[in-house]
Amino acid sequence: MIQGGDIINFDGTSGESIYGTHFEDEKFELSHSSEGLLSMVNEGCPNSNSSQFIITISAVTHLDNTNVVFGKVLKGMGVLLEVCEVQTVKDVPVKKIHIIDCGELKHDKNWGMEENDDTEDVFTPWPEDWDYSKNIERLNYRYIMDVIKRIKNSGNCYFSRKNYVDAGRKYKKGLRYYKWMITTVDVSESSNESILNIKATLLLNLAAVKLKQKSYREALKLCSEVLQIDKKNSKALFRRSQAYMGLNEYDLGLADLKQASLESPNNKDILLEIDKVKRIISSYLVIEKASYQKMFK
Repeated sequence: MIQGGDIINFDGTSGESIYGTHFEDEKFELSHSSEGLLSMVNEGCPNSNSSQFIITISAVTHLDNTNVVFGKVLKGMGVLLEVCEVQTVKDVPVKKIHIIDCGELKHDKNWGMEENDDTEDVFTPWPEDWDYSKNIERLNYRYIMDVIKRIKNSGNCYFSRKNYVDAGRKYKKGLRYYKWMITTVDVSESSNESILNIKATLLLNLAAVKLKQKSYREALKLCSEVLQIDKKNSKALFRRSQAYMGLNEYDLGLADLKQASLESPNNKDILLEIDKVKRIISSYLVIEKASYQKMFK
């Protein structure tokens, strides 16, 4: 679950409501039986509610009859699920999580869920929030594949501007739509190769972002996922080699480059990278030899 609402100490130890320090419990009619429910936080005794609340990420029925459910998330549950994955230390998120705006949305007001960044991507960040009723007649894998490609192109636009944060955000979004497509629409008429290709492209693009951000372990994992789809993918081997090099795993990096060269003979980029890695390994061995000589003098 996600907890918030401490407007006094900002650490989950306090709170204050518009009714005073505490206010009474309402009816315990609703069960904490699913994700996306809003419930009051109390001090472990009746009628001790203040400004703190929780949002459930899964069923937490042990809170029934002690905590009052008062609302439900209608849109944006995917954001909360992503926030919930952020590592915490003593219940404090390791990464900064910013709420940049808040307020009340009227019933007839546009919620502004769709992207509006002057790129091809005009879709909601999470497919579960997408109001696709206007396109229900053409909601098939071809249409969604086109949507995914437009999201990918938006990511490419950001990548070309060296905006790696938003590029990565778009590639992850494309993967969410891919997963949603596989589980939502009939893809039996499609080419299995074309569907896997778009997934591999998104994974590789995201790996390129992670390399730029020096998140080498994440890049390595993404490339390995592509190689599970296509073990001969030279681009995945090349980028995984770069991830290994970032982790100082020189021999593994060289092994991937040699395999990439077998899959794409005479590729100049791969051949140049092999020479570069060999020079790095040679320099490392010289330094290592000198270090051992000092140890045993």
